[in-house]
Amino acid sequence: MKITSGLGSALIAVCIGIGISLILALLTGASPLLTLKALWVGSLGTPDSLAVTINNAVPLILTGMAVLVAFRAGLFNIGGEGQMYMGALGAVLVGLYVDLPPVLEVPLLIAGGALFGALLAGLAGLLRAYTGAHEVISTIMMNYIAQYFVNYMVTKGPLNKGSYSAQTHPINPSARLPVLWNNPVSPVTISVIIALASVLFIHWFLTRTKQGFVLNTVGLNPRMATYAGTNIKGYWISGMMLAGAFAGMAGAVMVGGVFHKLVANFSTGAGFTGIAVALLAKNQPLGLIPAALLFGGLNSANLELQLSAGVPKDVVLIIQAVVILSVAVQAVISERLEKREAAGIDRVGSQ
Repeated sequence: MKITSGLGSALIAVCIGIGISLILALLTGASPLLTLKALWVGSLGTPDSLAVTINNAVPLILTGMAVLVAFRAGLFNIGGEGQMYMGALGAVLVGLYVDLPPVLEVPLLIAGGALFGALLAGLAGLLRAYTGAHEVISTIMMNYIAQYFVNYMVTKGPLNKGSYSAQTHPINPSARLPVLWNNPVSPVTISVIIALASVLFIHWFLTRTKQGFVLNTVGLNPRMATYAGTNIKGYWISGMMLAGAFAGMAGAVMVGGVFHKLVANFSTGAGFTGIAVALLAKNQPLGLIPAALLFGGLNSANLELQLSAGVPKDVVLIIQAVVILSVAVQAVISERLEKREAAGIDRVGSQ
Protein backbone atom coordinates (compact mmCIF):
# COMPACT_ATOMS: atom_id res chain seq x y z
CA MET A 1 0.00 0.00 0.00
CA LYS A 2 2.84 2.34 0.83
CA ILE A 3 4.52 1.68 -2.52
CA THR A 4 1.28 2.36 -4.38
CA SER A 5 0.58 5.58 -2.55
CA GLY A 6 4.20 6.64 -2.97
CA LEU A 7 4.05 5.98 -6.70
CA GLY A 8 0.76 7.83 -6.96
CA SER A 9 2.05 10.91 -5.17
CA ALA A 10 5.19 10.91 -7.31
CA LEU A 11 3.11 10.74 -10.50
CA ILE A 12 0.94 13.59 -9.25
CA ALA A 13 4.06 15.64 -8.57
CA VAL A 14 5.43 14.97 -12.05
CA CYS A 15 2.12 15.88 -13.69
CA ILE A 16 1.98 19.12 -11.72
CA GLY A 17 5.55 19.92 -12.75
CA ILE A 18 4.81 19.32 -16.43
CA GLY A 19 1.59 21.32 -16.16
CA ILE A 20 3.45 24.28 -14.68
CA SER A 21 6.02 24.02 -17.48
CA LEU A 22 3.26 24.26 -20.09
CA ILE A 23 1.85 27.35 -18.39
CA LEU A 24 5.32 28.90 -18.35
CA ALA A 25 5.70 28.03 -22.03
CA LEU A 26 2.51 29.94 -22.79
CA LEU A 27 3.69 32.92 -20.76
CA THR A 28 6.97 33.02 -22.67
CA GLY A 29 5.21 32.78 -26.04
CA ALA A 30 6.18 29.17 -26.73
CA SER A 31 3.81 26.45 -27.92
CA PRO A 32 2.73 23.92 -25.25
CA LEU A 33 2.59 21.18 -27.89
CA LEU A 34 6.13 21.96 -29.04
CA THR A 35 7.21 21.98 -25.41
CA LEU A 36 5.80 18.50 -24.82
CA LYS A 37 7.38 17.25 -28.03
CA ALA A 38 10.74 18.75 -27.06
CA LEU A 39 10.53 17.11 -23.63
CA TRP A 40 9.96 13.73 -25.26
CA VAL A 41 12.48 14.05 -28.08
CA GLY A 42 15.14 15.54 -25.81
CA SER A 43 14.84 12.90 -23.11
CA LEU A 44 13.76 9.56 -24.61
CA GLY A 45 12.62 10.13 -28.18
CA THR A 46 15.90 9.41 -29.98
CA PRO A 47 18.74 6.94 -29.34
CA ASP A 48 21.13 9.81 -28.61
CA SER A 49 18.83 11.50 -26.09
CA LEU A 50 18.05 8.15 -24.46
CA ALA A 51 21.77 7.47 -24.01
CA VAL A 52 22.31 10.91 -22.48
CA THR A 53 19.35 10.41 -20.13
CA ILE A 54 20.71 7.05 -18.96
CA ASN A 55 24.17 8.48 -18.33
CA ASN A 56 22.65 11.43 -16.49
CA ALA A 57 20.61 9.08 -14.32
CA VAL A 58 23.45 6.81 -13.19
CA PRO A 59 25.20 9.24 -10.80
CA LEU A 60 21.80 10.47 -9.60
CA ILE A 61 20.82 6.93 -8.60
CA LEU A 62 24.03 6.59 -6.60
CA THR A 63 23.88 10.01 -4.94
CA GLY A 64 20.18 9.45 -4.25
CA MET A 65 21.21 6.22 -2.54
CA ALA A 66 23.64 8.20 -0.40
CA VAL A 67 20.75 10.31 0.87
CA LEU A 68 18.37 7.36 1.27
CA VAL A 69 20.70 5.14 3.31
CA ALA A 70 21.61 7.93 5.71
CA PHE A 71 17.95 8.88 6.10
CA ARG A 72 17.05 5.29 6.96
CA ALA A 73 19.57 5.63 9.83
CA GLY A 74 17.85 8.83 10.96
CA LEU A 75 20.51 11.12 9.49
CA PHE A 76 20.46 13.80 6.79
CA ASN A 77 23.36 13.40 4.39
CA ILE A 78 23.71 16.69 2.52
CA GLY A 79 27.31 15.87 1.63
CA GLY A 80 26.81 13.80 -1.50
CA GLU A 81 28.59 16.39 -3.63
CA GLY A 82 31.75 16.37 -1.53
CA GLN A 83 31.67 12.59 -1.18
CA MET A 84 31.38 12.32 -4.95
CA TYR A 85 34.44 14.54 -5.39
CA MET A 86 36.43 12.41 -2.96
CA GLY A 87 35.25 9.27 -4.73
CA ALA A 88 36.50 10.69 -8.02
CA LEU A 89 39.86 11.37 -6.37
CA GLY A 90 40.11 7.83 -5.05
CA ALA A 91 39.17 6.43 -8.46
CA VAL A 92 41.69 8.51 -10.39
CA LEU A 93 44.49 7.48 -8.02
CA VAL A 94 43.73 3.85 -8.84
CA GLY A 95 43.38 4.61 -12.54
CA LEU A 96 46.70 6.44 -12.72
CA TYR A 97 48.95 4.45 -10.42
CA VAL A 98 47.63 0.87 -10.52
CA ASP A 99 48.18 -1.20 -13.65
CA LEU A 100 46.22 -4.45 -13.62
CA PRO A 101 44.05 -6.37 -16.08
CA PRO A 102 40.63 -4.73 -16.61
CA VAL A 103 38.83 -7.53 -14.77
CA LEU A 104 40.73 -6.51 -11.63
CA GLU A 105 41.37 -2.81 -12.13
CA VAL A 106 37.80 -1.74 -12.92
CA PRO A 107 36.39 -3.18 -9.64
CA LEU A 108 39.38 -1.70 -7.81
CA LEU A 109 38.66 1.73 -9.31
CA ILE A 110 35.04 1.54 -8.11
CA ALA A 111 36.19 0.31 -4.70
CA GLY A 112 38.68 3.18 -4.44
CA GLY A 113 35.93 5.68 -5.10
CA ALA A 114 33.62 4.00 -2.58
CA LEU A 115 36.37 3.99 0.06
CA PHE A 116 37.19 7.69 -0.26
CA GLY A 117 33.50 8.64 -0.20
CA ALA A 118 32.88 6.40 2.81
CA LEU A 119 35.77 7.91 4.77
CA LEU A 120 34.51 11.46 4.28
CA ALA A 121 30.94 10.56 5.22
CA GLY A 122 32.16 8.45 8.13
CA LEU A 123 33.85 11.53 9.57
CA ALA A 124 30.47 13.26 9.70
CA GLY A 125 29.04 10.17 11.40
CA LEU A 126 31.83 10.23 13.98
CA LEU A 127 31.22 13.90 14.71
CA ARG A 128 27.50 13.25 15.19
CA ALA A 129 28.07 10.21 17.39
CA TYR A 130 30.77 11.57 19.71
CA THR A 131 30.43 15.35 19.68
CA GLY A 132 26.77 15.85 18.83
CA ALA A 133 27.65 17.96 15.77
CA HIS A 134 24.66 17.89 13.45
CA GLU A 135 25.41 16.03 10.23
CA VAL A 136 23.63 18.63 8.09
CA ILE A 137 26.13 21.30 9.15
CA SER A 138 29.18 19.04 8.99
CA THR A 139 28.35 17.52 5.59
CA ILE A 140 27.64 20.94 4.07
CA MET A 141 31.03 22.18 5.30
CA MET A 142 32.73 19.04 4.01
CA ASN A 143 31.27 19.64 0.56
CA TYR A 144 33.36 22.79 0.23
CA ILE A 145 36.45 21.23 1.79
CA ALA A 146 36.33 18.21 -0.53
CA GLN A 147 35.64 20.21 -3.67
CA TYR A 148 38.39 22.76 -3.02
CA PHE A 149 40.86 20.04 -2.05
CA VAL A 150 40.20 17.98 -5.18
CA ASN A 151 40.32 21.08 -7.38
CA TYR A 152 43.66 22.03 -5.84
CA MET A 153 45.03 18.54 -6.49
CA VAL A 154 44.23 18.77 -10.20
CA THR A 155 45.07 22.45 -10.77
CA LYS A 156 48.19 23.19 -8.72
CA GLY A 157 48.74 19.96 -6.84
CA PRO A 158 50.65 16.77 -7.69
CA LEU A 159 47.92 15.38 -9.95
CA ASN A 160 47.99 18.29 -12.40
CA LYS A 161 49.13 17.19 -15.86
CA GLY A 162 50.78 20.53 -16.61
CA SER A 163 50.28 22.77 -19.63
CA TYR A 164 48.05 25.08 -17.56
CA SER A 165 45.21 22.53 -17.61
CA ALA A 166 42.97 21.87 -14.62
CA GLN A 167 42.92 18.11 -15.03
CA THR A 168 44.94 14.96 -14.51
CA HIS A 169 46.56 12.71 -17.07
CA PRO A 170 44.16 10.14 -18.58
CA ILE A 171 43.71 6.99 -16.53
CA ASN A 172 45.04 3.66 -17.75
CA PRO A 173 42.95 2.06 -20.52
CA SER A 174 42.51 -1.00 -18.28
CA ALA A 175 40.76 1.19 -15.67
CA ARG A 176 38.09 2.48 -18.05
CA LEU A 177 34.61 1.07 -17.67
CA PRO A 178 33.63 -1.31 -20.49
CA VAL A 179 31.07 0.08 -22.93
CA LEU A 180 27.70 -1.64 -23.25
CA TRP A 181 26.19 0.63 -25.90
CA ASN A 182 28.63 2.52 -28.07
CA ASN A 183 26.36 5.48 -28.77
CA PRO A 184 28.26 8.14 -30.75
CA VAL A 185 26.99 10.99 -28.57
CA SER A 186 27.11 9.42 -25.11
CA PRO A 187 28.46 5.86 -24.78
CA VAL A 188 26.69 3.84 -22.09
CA THR A 189 29.06 1.83 -19.89
CA ILE A 190 28.66 -0.83 -17.22
CA SER A 191 28.02 2.02 -14.80
CA VAL A 192 24.34 1.27 -15.51
CA ILE A 193 24.76 -2.25 -14.17
CA ILE A 194 26.67 -0.92 -11.15
CA ALA A 195 23.86 1.51 -10.33
CA LEU A 196 21.07 -1.05 -10.78
CA ALA A 197 22.97 -3.67 -8.76
CA SER A 198 23.43 -1.11 -5.98
CA VAL A 199 19.68 -0.45 -5.90
CA LEU A 200 18.87 -4.16 -5.69
CA PHE A 201 21.50 -4.68 -3.00
CA ILE A 202 20.16 -1.90 -0.78
CA HIS A 203 16.57 -3.06 -1.32
CA TRP A 204 17.60 -6.55 -0.21
CA PHE A 205 19.73 -5.23 2.66
CA LEU A 206 16.98 -3.04 4.11
CA THR A 207 14.16 -5.57 3.73
CA ARG A 208 15.81 -8.97 4.16
CA THR A 209 18.69 -8.63 6.64
CA LYS A 210 18.89 -8.18 10.40
CA GLN A 211 21.32 -5.28 10.03
CA GLY A 212 18.96 -3.52 7.65
CA PHE A 213 16.06 -3.98 10.06
CA VAL A 214 18.12 -2.54 12.91
CA LEU A 215 19.23 0.38 10.73
CA ASN A 216 15.59 1.19 9.98
CA THR A 217 14.74 0.90 13.67
CA VAL A 218 17.54 3.30 14.60
CA GLY A 219 16.16 5.81 12.12
CA LEU A 220 12.50 5.41 13.06
CA ASN A 221 12.78 5.10 16.83
CA PRO A 222 16.28 5.55 18.28
CA ARG A 223 14.94 5.40 21.85
CA MET A 224 13.43 1.97 21.30
CA ALA A 225 16.64 0.85 19.59
CA THR A 226 18.62 2.01 22.63
CA TYR A 227 16.35 0.08 25.00
CA ALA A 228 16.88 -3.00 22.82
CA GLY A 229 20.63 -2.70 23.34
CA THR A 230 21.52 -1.38 19.89
CA ASN A 231 24.78 0.50 19.49
CA ILE A 232 23.23 3.58 17.91
CA LYS A 233 26.54 5.40 17.52
CA GLY A 234 27.94 2.46 15.60
CA TYR A 235 24.95 2.43 13.25
CA TRP A 236 25.19 6.17 12.73
CA ILE A 237 28.83 5.84 11.71
CA SER A 238 28.37 2.72 9.57
CA GLY A 239 25.20 4.13 8.01
CA MET A 240 26.98 7.31 6.98
CA MET A 241 29.93 5.33 5.66
CA LEU A 242 27.65 3.15 3.55
CA ALA A 243 25.88 6.25 2.27
CA GLY A 244 29.17 7.95 1.43
CA ALA A 245 30.37 4.84 -0.39
CA PHE A 246 27.55 5.16 -2.91
CA ALA A 247 28.25 8.85 -3.48
CA GLY A 248 31.92 7.98 -3.91
CA MET A 249 30.95 5.38 -6.50
CA ALA A 250 29.14 8.13 -8.40
CA GLY A 251 32.43 10.02 -8.65
CA ALA A 252 34.23 6.83 -9.65
CA VAL A 253 31.90 6.07 -12.57
CA MET A 254 32.31 9.65 -13.78
CA VAL A 255 36.08 9.19 -13.85
CA GLY A 256 36.08 5.65 -15.22
CA GLY A 257 33.16 5.92 -17.62
CA VAL A 258 32.80 9.54 -18.74
CA PHE A 259 35.94 11.67 -18.48
CA HIS A 260 38.65 8.98 -18.17
CA LYS A 261 40.50 11.53 -16.02
CA LEU A 262 39.73 13.89 -13.15
CA VAL A 263 38.73 17.42 -14.17
CA ALA A 264 38.33 20.38 -11.82
CA ASN A 265 34.69 21.21 -11.08
CA PHE A 266 33.56 18.14 -13.03
CA SER A 267 30.22 17.84 -11.25
CA THR A 268 27.07 19.54 -12.46
CA GLY A 269 25.49 19.24 -9.02
CA ALA A 270 24.60 15.54 -9.03
CA GLY A 271 25.33 15.35 -5.32
CA PHE A 272 22.68 17.93 -4.54
CA THR A 273 20.19 16.65 -7.12
CA GLY A 274 20.44 13.27 -5.41
CA ILE A 275 18.56 14.80 -2.48
CA ALA A 276 15.64 15.58 -4.78
CA VAL A 277 15.83 12.12 -6.33
CA ALA A 278 15.61 10.44 -2.92
CA LEU A 279 12.72 12.71 -1.95
CA LEU A 280 10.77 11.90 -5.12
CA ALA A 281 11.51 8.20 -4.59
CA LYS A 282 9.94 8.44 -1.12
CA ASN A 283 13.18 6.95 0.25
CA GLN A 284 12.37 3.63 -1.42
CA PRO A 285 15.39 2.07 -3.19
CA LEU A 286 13.42 0.86 -6.22
CA GLY A 287 11.90 4.31 -6.59
CA LEU A 288 15.33 5.80 -7.20
CA ILE A 289 15.43 4.41 -10.74
CA PRO A 290 12.39 6.22 -12.22
CA ALA A 291 13.14 9.33 -10.14
CA ALA A 292 16.70 9.50 -11.46
CA LEU A 293 15.52 8.88 -15.02
CA LEU A 294 13.07 11.76 -14.66
CA PHE A 295 15.69 14.24 -13.51
CA GLY A 296 18.24 12.86 -15.97
CA GLY A 297 15.70 13.19 -18.78
CA LEU A 298 14.85 16.77 -17.86
CA ASN A 299 18.53 17.70 -17.96
CA SER A 300 18.91 15.88 -21.27
CA ALA A 301 15.91 17.72 -22.76
CA ASN A 302 17.17 21.14 -21.72
CA LEU A 303 18.86 21.97 -25.02
CA GLU A 304 16.00 20.57 -27.11
CA LEU A 305 13.53 22.74 -25.19
CA GLN A 306 15.55 25.84 -26.00
CA LEU A 307 16.16 25.05 -29.67
CA SER A 308 12.86 23.47 -30.73
CA ALA A 309 10.31 25.07 -28.42
CA GLY A 310 12.01 28.34 -27.56
CA VAL A 311 11.63 27.65 -23.83
CA PRO A 312 14.23 29.27 -21.53
CA LYS A 313 16.67 26.83 -19.93
CA ASP A 314 15.56 27.87 -16.44
CA VAL A 315 12.19 26.21 -17.06
CA VAL A 316 13.78 22.80 -16.44
CA LEU A 317 14.97 23.98 -13.03
CA ILE A 318 11.47 25.27 -12.31
CA ILE A 319 9.96 21.90 -13.24
CA GLN A 320 12.36 20.13 -10.88
CA ALA A 321 11.58 22.58 -8.09
CA VAL A 322 7.82 22.20 -8.58
CA VAL A 323 8.10 18.39 -8.49
CA ILE A 324 10.03 18.54 -5.21
CA LEU A 325 7.63 21.07 -3.72
CA SER A 326 4.63 18.97 -4.76
CA VAL A 327 6.05 15.89 -3.05
CA ALA A 328 6.76 17.88 0.11
CA VAL A 329 3.29 19.44 0.19
CA GLN A 330 1.63 16.06 -0.31
CA ALA A 331 3.68 14.63 2.57
CA VAL A 332 2.57 17.44 4.89
CA ILE A 333 -1.08 17.07 3.88
CA SER A 334 -0.93 13.29 4.29
CA GLU A 335 0.62 13.61 7.75
CA ARG A 336 -2.04 16.06 8.90
CA LEU A 337 -4.85 13.86 7.58
CA GLU A 338 -3.40 10.85 9.39
CA LYS A 339 -3.19 12.82 12.66
CA ARG A 340 -6.77 14.04 12.22
CA GLU A 341 -7.96 10.50 11.49
CA ALA A 342 -6.09 9.15 14.53
CA ALA A 343 -7.60 11.87 16.73
CA GLY A 344 -11.06 10.96 15.45
CA ILE A 345 -10.52 7.29 16.28
CA ASP A 346 -9.37 8.21 19.80
CA ARG A 347 -12.49 10.30 20.35
CA VAL A 348 -14.74 7.49 19.16
CA GLY A 349 -12.93 5.00 21.39
CA SER A 350 -13.30 7.20 24.47
CA GLN A 351 -17.06 7.52 24.07
